[in-house]
Amino acid sequence: MVDALTPIQKELVAGLTTGALTTVVVHPLDLIKIRLQLLATSTTKLGYRYIFGSISRSADTNPIKGGLLRELYRGLGINLFGNAVAWGLYFGLYRTSKDMLYDYKAVHVSGTKNDVQKDSKMSSLMFLSAGALSGIITAVLTNPIWVIKTRIMSTSSSDHYSYKSTLNGVKRLLSEEGPRSFWRGLIPSLFGVSQGAIYFMIYDTLKYRFSSLRHYSDDEKSNKGLKNSEIFVISSASKLISVTAVYPFQLLKSNLQCFDAREKKYTMNRLINFIYGTEGVKGFYKGLSANLFRAIPSTCITFGIYENLKSLL
Repeated sequence: MVDALTPIQKELVAGLTTGALTTVVVHPLDLIKIRLQLLATSTTKLGYRYIFGSISRSADTNPIKGGLLRELYRGLGINLFGNAVAWGLYFGLYRTSKDMLYDYKAVHVSGTKNDVQKDSKMSSLMFLSAGALSGIITAVLTNPIWVIKTRIMSTSSSDHYSYKSTLNGVKRLLSEEGPRSFWRGLIPSLFGVSQGAIYFMIYDTLKYRFSSLRHYSDDEKSNKGLKNSEIFVISSASKLISVTAVYPFQLLKSNLQCFDAREKKYTMNRLINFIYGTEGVKGFYKGLSANLFRAIPSTCITFGIYENLKSLL
């Protein structure tokens, strides 16, 4: 059955599995990152101490046993669903996009043209283009999930205006703000697509450079994956560069999707002007350290599982 899977099916299975497992591990860091990003619009100097204090206070008021853990994992369901779907979509679309670009360029490889042989003949620009196309489609299709996720994870369960569940969030968003609200923050999200495109351009370029240094033939390359240590180094370097380059778009997206966005009538321009006027350029990097602390380990986990699982499939 495994042998019968097509390259795209392998990407989907590997993407869904890695997305789900990684989300469970790093969810608390994701929650802290979102809350730090929302502090960019605060007129007072708040930071990690405020975030940890609010989580602790909410946990103390939660009568259910294990309140702190419940608060740290608030919104896990929607985050798990969103990341599994997004990674599955992205990896599947990325494989399809690379195949389309490969066929368009008519690159000829002797022997069986499997996905590894094709990728080893592609340029960095082709990886970048495939990543950008995949990211745009994924961003548009999954944006409603991220709006609900941001609303849930940015608030504590004790807040009177917070969503009580994903279904409650969907119903309230529809009735209170209308269908268009599901695509709040889409514009910075589309700009933020460049993060994934940059990441995959660097990752895949380094990946096949590593393979070429070993002087394997094409047939050998198709059966020899990266070492886990190599995956760690390549994915860490790629993520560090790509996240830092486009982090302001992530921050803008979170603030446009939060509860305050409607009340304060945020638009892209108003939000940019407010953050710049309050804290200057550094305001756009609020929570970057928390994001890197979350993103780099999670990416190493994701691509470690992904590469190993794909080779097993």
